[in-house]
Amino acid sequence: MVYEVVIPIDGCTEEKEFELSKLDDFFSVITGVETGITLRLMSFGALKSLAFELPEDFKNKLDIERLEDISIFYIFVLQAEVSNSSMNIFSPIIMNNKTNKMGQIHLNLEELGLESLNNILPKF
Repeated sequence: MVYEVVIPIDGCTEEKEFELSKLDDFFSVITGVETGITLRLMSFGALKSLAFELPEDFKNKLDIERLEDISIFYIFVLQAEVSNSSMNIFSPIIMNNKTNKMGQIHLNLEELGLESLNNILPKF
């Protein structure tokens, strides 16, 4: 299924559409229609879930009306050494399965009550 990018994905700002391929219940892949870039995704339900609210402007851009219409994924970076793999749980990809629109949201650690994580996350 092809999704229109209405809110850019980090590192893929020029990509306008991604095709979603589900691998199993937990893992999927999205591939840029124009660039061919591939991102591995892990389903939001695969881990202990974070509770967060989507801002109104984000919901409007993706035409989100009901929670049941969306899928939430984390970008998963798989390395040759599994221990070096990583996942960005604070910038999930949201897909509206009803309208086929998608975007990435950047969660605020302070709003989630997780601001203390700033002290342990590496700074670049």
